[in-house]
Amino acid sequence: MSRFTVTILLACVLLGMLLWIVLSTVAQLANPQPLVVLEEALQAVEFDPQLPVIQNGGELIDWLSEHRMANSDAITSINNYRYWLENRGYPTQAMWVGVDVPELVHQPAFLDRDNDADLLSLAGAGSTEAAELLGESSLRENPVAALEWFDQAIVNGSIFAMVRTADLLTSLSDPALADFKSGAVWQQALEEINSQQPVPRERALAWNIAVVIVGGFAVLDGTHANRIAELSAQLDRSGINRACESAQDYVLGTARARRARGGAVFSTERPLFAVSIADPEQVLPCEIPVLPLVDMSNCITEDFVGPGQRLWQMFFCPSP
Repeated sequence: MSRFTVTILLACVLLGMLLWIVLSTVAQLANPQPLVVLEEALQAVEFDPQLPVIQNGGELIDWLSEHRMANSDAITSINNYRYWLENRGYPTQAMWVGVDVPELVHQPAFLDRDNDADLLSLAGAGSTEAAELLGESSLRENPVAALEWFDQAIVNGSIFAMVRTADLLTSLSDPALADFKSGAVWQQALEEINSQQPVPRERALAWNIAVVIVGGFAVLDGTHANRIAELSAQLDRSGINRACESAQDYVLGTARARRARGGAVFSTERPLFAVSIADPEQVLPCEIPVLPLVDMSNCITEDFVGPGQRLWQMFFCPSP
């Protein structure tokens, strides 16, 4: 076999590997997993053995029914929390505490998820879900277009679109993609995204922090805390500080865009019941000058051992 033939074979192998990386990345982004899952990778923490162990929605209902409220009130509290999340763009299956009550699933009957013309019309009229769906459908073909649709969903009021923006930027910052030359649209998108400042990983961390600023601790689950920790570990202190500054800029920029469209700045309504990881204020890698806009400070908290053998807490908030 000639040296030229070997060179061609090696080039084909390398191109195939890079293509597999890109397709795997896009497939993972196009099929996001539920936001809270039992993750073996989570590092277990020490906790009081007297704390309740609650691993799923059914066990949470049982505990609430035994210690806090009637069974029907427990189901209502959990589903109201889920509905609160759905109104901020989160998918129905987002929280492990969810229970199936079809009438509380927030999915407009008029939304045809497979009709692009319908989605475009609805997104232009301010539908958050339509913009999110257009962003998800753009992932395989053009990540820049996906970011633009997620940005529109953010302006329309979706906190979850901030999460998806951060996920996409995190994936596109993979160094293995930098030399991928096949696919003009993808290559142009990579060049455009990587040429912007801050760099993608700083922007991804910034959007993840912005999620907490806007949604408060009621949206801070274990998976989101891991996102912040992993990105922070990949950046030096100056990069983290820039990301925190950018997070504030993103929040202010979104607020200005919402006002320009005649919408409210951000909803500060808090759920009467919510869950998050314990000590959520310790998750942010730097101090921010403003507290989360959804204020949970006067809520009663209850610690428990939740998914991943991790310390979680429940919030019980007084009615406004």
